[in-house]
Amino acid sequence: MYRISPFTPIFFKPSADRHGIRPRCVHVFSKTDRILIELIATGETTSPPLVVSNVLTGHNATYQWKEWVMNESTTLYFRELQNMDEGTFTVSIGNVTSEAFVITSDQDVLADTVLLQYSNSDNRQRNDAVFWIDGMQRFFDFRAPGGFKDDNWTFAVSNEQFVTSDNDKIDLYGQESTIKALTLGNSDGCPVWFADLLNRVLCCNYFYVDGVRYARNESEVPEMNAEVEGLRSYIFKQGLQRVLNLDAELENRNLLIMRRTTIDNDDKYRVSHKVVEAGEVTEATFNIIV
Repeated sequence: MYRISPFTPIFFKPSADRHGIRPRCVHVFSKTDRILIELIATGETTSPPLVVSNVLTGHNATYQWKEWVMNESTTLYFRELQNMDEGTFTVSIGNVTSEAFVITSDQDVLADTVLLQYSNSDNRQRNDAVFWIDGMQRFFDFRAPGGFKDDNWTFAVSNEQFVTSDNDKIDLYGQESTIKALTLGNSDGCPVWFADLLNRVLCCNYFYVDGVRYARNESEVPEMNAEVEGLRSYIFKQGLQRVLNLDAELENRNLLIMRRTTIDNDDKYRVSHKVVEAGEVTEATFNIIV
């Protein structure tokens, strides 16, 4: 059995909703983003082909998986798509094809997006994604339309007061907090799966928006704020609170990994010598769960 990790930042499962018109929102990545695709194979000894197709030119490129044996029955196949040419692409794994996405370096387009990066402190918390491969931590990159608006700030305080006999109030303890709402979707909105993925990745230990660490505000989930009329497209809001009291050493390590700093002009940190290339398979039937 094969399962595409639901933390993979491109969408493989088509919507079953046949009402309304498909969203106009196009999923955009920057040329500098790294699209990490994970395929978890249980009880399988071969890997399905990974094919990236240019929608406009029709050119297909087959990528080799990298392979990491997790245990006797489970193998992780993974690949980071990076430094791709600009254009519109789809990804096929076996007989499953993703929604189209765009690779661009146009700063006018990227200015209306935010880069969400997320990872966990270990692999024990989830069985549907791997965040540490061969002892090396990995962050997923997911770019989404939207951002923070100044009119979506709310303020809170946790305090304890003492009231004197003259009805004067004296603060014994006080701690303020600022909650910002991340807006997901611009004028064209976004498909519902954007909010589904956002809700999932906020369960990770480490969640960054454009390099700044945030956490979910209490138990808030993405709230549908508006629906684009006639389209299967929506605008969501998610309350986030910035994480301020950070372990400096841990924070520097996370930022180093997210920026993919190279060592000796070679990407040694991202690929371990124990990770081997998986063989390409072109003729087989694969049962892939998305």
